[in-house]
Amino acid sequence: MAIKAGNLVKRGILYVLGLLVAAFGVAFAINSNLGLSPMNSFPYVLSQVSGINMGTWVTSLLIFYILLQVIILRKEFRLVDVLQFLFAFIFGYFVDFTRWIIGDFRIPTYVGQLVMLLFAIVLIATGITLFMRAQLVNLPTEGLVDAISKKVEKPFGKVAVVVHTFTVLLGIVISFVFLGQVTGIREGTVLSALLIGKLIPHIHKIVTPTLVKLGI
Repeated sequence: MAIKAGNLVKRGILYVLGLLVAAFGVAFAINSNLGLSPMNSFPYVLSQVSGINMGTWVTSLLIFYILLQVIILRKEFRLVDVLQFLFAFIFGYFVDFTRWIIGDFRIPTYVGQLVMLLFAIVLIATGITLFMRAQLVNLPTEGLVDAISKKVEKPFGKVAVVVHTFTVLLGIVISFVFLGQVTGIREGTVLSALLIGKLIPHIHKIVTPTLVKLGI
């Protein structure tokens, strides 16, 4: 059944809103100084090494992930998945935008850092829930994992663990080689990996009734 234009617009708005909420989560995670989620830690490391805005690296990496999907899936790559390019640019912009809004805001003490990190995790999980609910396209990171999963015929979850682990290890190596220390990857990286996925079903139960009332 074809999706009505009005509902499609609502889904698009919901997807972009999800990206914005997730971007705020990234900004709070950065300011917590306890480490970012596995997929966000890598562009952060690259930004620290190169001096280029993190948002630029986020967009660049997401585009790279889309191109990898094209190579892996070939004819199976859907035309609708081209939308991932648009959302890659939007999310990259949102990352820099939210960092500008939050600025240098930090809560002092380690407990304060943990509060910021947990708030960041909730925001990221909420953002993911929203753009998943929109049911348009995967974010390129999930799209790449899904493409690899289909190609090697392995469960999505297991492939995600391998991809995320590889990304974190690569970030650690690059960070240590060029900065002489590990940055952006700490206990918060582990907590994000453990908690974000577990929070999504609970947040989904909370936001779904409201979205249904809105006709999404």
